[in-house]
Amino acid sequence: MSTEGLESSDVRRFRLKAREWLQANVPRLERADDGACLPPDRDEPEKTRIDFARQTQAQVFEAGYAGITYPVEYGGAGLSLDHERAYLEESADYNVPTQVFAVSLNILGKTLLKYGSAQQKLHHLPRMLRGDEIWLQLLSEPSGGSDLAGLVTRADRDGDVYILNGQKTWSTGADSADFAMCPARTSWDVPKHKGISMFIVDLQLPGIEVRPIKQINSESDFCEEFLTDVVVPSDCMIGDENEGWRVVRGLLEIEHEWVGRTGGVYMPRTDVDDLVALLKQRGLDKDSGARRQVAAIFTLQAAQRALAIRVGQAIADGHLTPAHGGLLKLGNDTLRQRRSETALTLAGSSGITWEPAAFGHECTAIYLRARSASIAGGTAEIQRNNVSERALGLPREPDADRDRPFSEVPRN
Repeated sequence: MSTEGLESSDVRRFRLKAREWLQANVPRLERADDGACLPPDRDEPEKTRIDFARQTQAQVFEAGYAGITYPVEYGGAGLSLDHERAYLEESADYNVPTQVFAVSLNILGKTLLKYGSAQQKLHHLPRMLRGDEIWLQLLSEPSGGSDLAGLVTRADRDGDVYILNGQKTWSTGADSADFAMCPARTSWDVPKHKGISMFIVDLQLPGIEVRPIKQINSESDFCEEFLTDVVVPSDCMIGDENEGWRVVRGLLEIEHEWVGRTGGVYMPRTDVDDLVALLKQRGLDKDSGARRQVAAIFTLQAAQRALAIRVGQAIADGHLTPAHGGLLKLGNDTLRQRRSETALTLAGSSGITWEPAAFGHECTAIYLRARSASIAGGTAEIQRNNVSERALGLPREPDADRDRPFSEVPRN
């Protein structure tokens, strides 16, 4: 399902130009038996995959298709979300490193653009767009659960530097990243939300250890990080000391709006070709119940896409607050899980396999991966709180420790 027929003449020209450039410069992805594009470089070493991604991203940058909505002064194109959507649709069948740089460009770069200093933006943003720097966020901590403001990683001032000590976890792709945004506690004698500062951390600094985490689906996308006496210059702080919660909140709103608008790293298919192929291969194409399941997914995808376009544009135009992005994430997470459940149901017992099933569909891997959708980037429960309080203006949930100095709050 494409928006091609509804776009302006300017976006249409941009689409055709992007299509021509992609055809001439980027190899197409291989397709599975069900018509779905196969992820590239499945068996290649991680370093080889990242090196290829950096080289390709540099080509994309030089052609003007990196950072389509970023300001021109930082290396972007200064165009609209409609232009970005057109490029994403055109590039979906090509081996461009959208996934490798997704978090860098759609979350961290946009956060730096909004909250960073002029020097930080001029130094880092062009490098991020070109693919020289891969970024991620170091948010979650083992003892924190969903209480992000309860973080205990500390940053102690020592002249012109801060000394960071603590542990972070569930950080996507940290073993391949160059920089991170890392909130740490700089004051313990104020309420928990008021003693946090946000830092830019070079992940090659001494004292940082990154360990991949083995997941239920046998992959190791997530990592945990140990920070021991990591020396960070004071000019790497984003915003003012003890004002980092504002940056954290802004980062999360940017993430939720992006994840909901585009599906994040796992952009949802806008068709059901793979499910239709699965029906035929399983001999269920005449089964009315199975057909209704596929039709329901098609309908949900169409509704989610329309909602994403409408809400995403309204946020960009200032008609809705960034908190409304939580609605998009909630809808997208539910869709991902229901879609994966439908595929597994249609596949039956023959779909229960670690490798792609005989008919080419990775039912089990997709199903297990989708379980994290309602946890990653903020649990569904936290999202509902955010939408109710920040978007709808409903009363806040009671919090007995909200105005209490963090040094007095019981914790693990």
